Amino acid sequence: MGQKQTSVAPSLDKKQFSAYDNGLDKILTKFWEVEDLPIKLVNESDSVCEENFLRTTTRDANGRYVVTLPFRDPEHPGSGLGYSKSFALSQFLRNEQRLKRDIPLKIRYDSVIQEYLDLNHMREVFPTHDFASYYLPHHAVLKPESITTKLRVVFNASSPSANGASLNDILHAGPVLQSDLTIQILKWRYFQYVFSADIEKMYRQIWVDPKHTPFQRILFRNPDRDIREFELKTVSFGVNCAPYLAIRVLQQLATDVQHSHPKASDVIRHFLYVDDILAGADSKEDARLSIQELNSAGFPLRKWTSNHKDILPHIPSDHLLRSDFLEIDAESMAKTLGVRWKAISDEYFFVPPELSDESSLTKRQVLSQIAKLFDPAGWLAPFVVRAKIFMQEIWLQDLGWDDELPSDLCLRWQSFLQSFSALNRIRIPRRELRR
Repeated sequence: MGQKQTSVAPSLDKKQFSAYDNGLDKILTKFWEVEDLPIKLVNESDSVCEENFLRTTTRDANGRYVVTLPFRDPEHPGSGLGYSKSFALSQFLRNEQRLKRDIPLKIRYDSVIQEYLDLNHMREVFPTHDFASYYLPHHAVLKPESITTKLRVVFNASSPSANGASLNDILHAGPVLQSDLTIQILKWRYFQYVFSADIEKMYRQIWVDPKHTPFQRILFRNPDRDIREFELKTVSFGVNCAPYLAIRVLQQLATDVQHSHPKASDVIRHFLYVDDILAGADSKEDARLSIQELNSAGFPLRKWTSNHKDILPHIPSDHLLRSDFLEIDAESMAKTLGVRWKAISDEYFFVPPELSDESSLTKRQVLSQIAKLFDPAGWLAPFVVRAKIFMQEIWLQDLGWDDELPSDLCLRWQSFLQSFSALNRIRIPRRELRR
């Protein structure tokens, strides 16, 4: 949801350093392409995923959706996989040793896994030695800026099995269904009264068909400290088709409730970005009705915020982003799709990223700092354009990742950083005035 994530990892060897470079490349690509208009192409794989979803998705007696994983060979779902348990075990033991060096982190990590058991989102199973299963290595990802979920467990479905193939290699990833971030932010500006919320544990609200849960096995210690095998019963982070399945289920929910919950259906169809809802109305009554329908449509919603206290009177305090949103005081602020918003003044504001002003900088350091600029709506264009020009000039120098920038470029970078203090003074009215 536009939040900074920090992976818990050991010091990097050469192979991992290369992976880090690839990660930086991806971040820079996203930074450069954030202003591009979305283009959605349909290919044969997307059609296969849609057909599989329509043919196999069901709802249980409690209204939970049950999906299957879109295997490339649905008749033989494990085809192409080798033995994966030994590698998952070695990864688990290495991760465990790292966590033992930070006991508070280990306690939090163990509690997240334990929650899977407590909520019946995974179950203990007997060991098997056939290839009709797959073991997911797992690790922690920290989100320092998150208000609620500071630590997330991510499962690595790209980890190779004995023959080099991973679970993600034999699955269709599915089409990209998420809406455009910029469009969602701009649409939120049309309403007089707005509200925001997100779906609690969105992936884990969706069951995976039991015939496919053997491909979502993990290793973990039970209360007696013995390593045991477990199967994840829900859609899981790290499996390549998880984003497609989650958003496709929400689209199906919008269809299923369009007659009983028309306002909720409209919000889910048009005002949802992944698991974040940014919607509103031109009257407080309509806003309250939409919220009422959303709360009974099927998925639990949390972190509620609004620009008016009368819109959220019946939301439990523990379901609010902060309890002060019932008062809308001067400190009531939130982050909506990565953009900061102040409730009392109903305006967006900006907090400059922490950028280094060292006298000597490498190409890697500067480019990674540039990539921290997040401006999907184009409000910071004067800053972002200068950063892009600077990035191009660095590239023309033909420098290595860890080569120091020439002194003239360092001086220009220092000058660029001095302008960042102005970002604290920028305010953008949330509401788009209609003409």
